[in-house]
Amino acid sequence: MAENLKVTGTTNPDPNTCVDAQCSCEIIWSMAQQFSMRQLVTHAPMHAHLPDYRECNGHVLGEQLEKNWTPKFVSDLEVRAKRIAAAYARVFLEDFHLGDKSKVGRFYWLGLGAFASKQVAATLHTWQVKYVAHCSELRAGLGRGNLWLFNDVLAWFYGYAAGADTFEKCMHARDSRQFVDQVTTNFARQFENDAASIDKVPHEIDGETGLKKAKLGYLKCTQIVKDGFQAVKDWENETGEKRLDIAFNHLLLIAQHEQGEVLQGLIYDDPEFQKWLKLQRGALATSDNTAINASMQTIRSGLSDGSDALVAVTRALVPGLQLVLTPDRTTDDTEFRSDAPDRLVLEDYQKRMEWIKEAAKKYHGLMQRKEKIMFDYLEVIKSWGDLPDL
Repeated sequence: MAENLKVTGTTNPDPNTCVDAQCSCEIIWSMAQQFSMRQLVTHAPMHAHLPDYRECNGHVLGEQLEKNWTPKFVSDLEVRAKRIAAAYARVFLEDFHLGDKSKVGRFYWLGLGAFASKQVAATLHTWQVKYVAHCSELRAGLGRGNLWLFNDVLAWFYGYAAGADTFEKCMHARDSRQFVDQVTTNFARQFENDAASIDKVPHEIDGETGLKKAKLGYLKCTQIVKDGFQAVKDWENETGEKRLDIAFNHLLLIAQHEQGEVLQGLIYDDPEFQKWLKLQRGALATSDNTAINASMQTIRSGLSDGSDALVAVTRALVPGLQLVLTPDRTTDDTEFRSDAPDRLVLEDYQKRMEWIKEAAKKYHGLMQRKEKIMFDYLEVIKSWGDLPDL
């Protein structure tokens, strides 16, 4: 076992007795971060859709933190987003080594998060984002936000699954500068030239208004995270219908953390990303104005001047903004789709959260009315955990 994972405890001669051996908070968060990172490693042997660090041992041991080789992470943004979706789905379904099948549903945000990351992959797949030059910053921003959010959020769920009491004691000790050495090294390898972003994740906010309170960085804990996992604990202590409201409250709290404390400062406040968003809204406005002008021209002349085609082309250059609650990239079934308002000012936290709350309500309703279908969809997404890099 690696030296920094060794724990010494006093034994006694009495049979069938136990001695407590506690890891430090730094070790717990190092293990949690390693769990997150190994979802995105490409060249480890695979087992049950997960990179397997066991090296023929019966279970995952401490040496997974101390490998003397350089991990290679998924580089294709679309594949990475799908593998992140798979990781969210797997932990939601409690299908990992710390999971508890009797508590499926306690990590409610992760179910919606799986569909959301899948939708990031779907957006990255569109020809507009892949090949249209002005979408390059959109592609880079989506990839950056998706990866940093993943590294921030999944470890919180892992830490809670490792033990609610330990989580409560250690939540404020999480700090990416305090990981064990090899985890620190591997963590930095994921981001290449984007290491400066760690200073922006998270930025503590008021969850309702988005008003910034304090710049924390280094994956530290915020009050919203604390409240979100208190809701998980409350869910575990309740039964029946009461769990529904608690789960939805947990989802909204983690969504506030996701959107306001991670993504707002990381991408939505970025002038280059904002430039693309404004360009998108401008293109939509132009297409609407063109349609109006075309209608007026048609009325005056009784002739078509081809403006309808221009409108179609202009709108086609702007990828639509929607959340599809199936494994598919898109769907015609509006029951499983939430469309953002036209020309939504995405960089505005409150306006963005208004749409996210509506999407969350749709997810919440489907989880109650069509739970088996939703769980089957999440099983499909879960199977993407070993997709090869492109």
